[in-house]
Amino acid sequence: MSFHSPEATYEEFFLWFNSEDAEGWANVMQYPHIRISSGINSSYLSTSGLSYFETKNDYANAVSWESFKASGWVRTHRIDPVRIHESEHKVHLAGGWTRYDENDEPIVSNRVTYILTQIIKGTWKIQARFGVDSFNELEDHSYSSNSAIDIVQQHLDAWNTADFSRCIDLANYPLIDVGTGRISQFDTPEDYAEVLARREWFVTSDYKINAFQIGSNGVNISVDANLANGDNEQIIFLVALVDSDWRIIGRSRIRE
Repeated sequence: MSFHSPEATYEEFFLWFNSEDAEGWANVMQYPHIRISSGINSSYLSTSGLSYFETKNDYANAVSWESFKASGWVRTHRIDPVRIHESEHKVHLAGGWTRYDENDEPIVSNRVTYILTQIIKGTWKIQARFGVDSFNELEDHSYSSNSAIDIVQQHLDAWNTADFSRCIDLANYPLIDVGTGRISQFDTPEDYAEVLARREWFVTSDYKINAFQIGSNGVNISVDANLANGDNEQIIFLVALVDSDWRIIGRSRIRE
């Protein structure tokens, strides 16, 4: 196995998946590991859209290829990955895949942001995956894109005025925050409020928002921001359509 770069690990992810080797596939992940999905009943290993694994054994024991085979799957082809944000210990990598049947016909495609972390020097593994899980390149997703960008814009506006109640309202729960070597899960608005009350606050003085992976029910949004204290912050938000409302369901941050 080769984990010397985020791209090499991304390649290993698909090699082991296609080999149907549960232990090999599990070894590509960083633990704790989480996959969150903007689609209902569309996550790899869960019907709730959220799959959390504390250890490699937990992941390997949960893996099954039966549902994929039932759909006609025989292999998955990856798309070329693109680094959205990067630091010494964390990379936000935009990727995706298409599953094919035995006749080389596509079954389904997806777009996913892979959050890779380097806990041991020279070894990159996948800490989390943010799945759009409603991707169709033939559909017009401009409404989804605009709606998701609006939610993130509202979140940043609320943050800049210290309106934490509004930030809380713009999220869906459980809300996931991906760190480096850790996963934080806020099960209720009260849990999130407690964290916001303790967090160091700086105005975001300048930022760019971009919807870079778009589906009918979910959008991965990148934010590149300058903070008033001089730091730079890079954020990925997974924004999902939940009960007719767009809400933030996951985020990952890099601050330098």
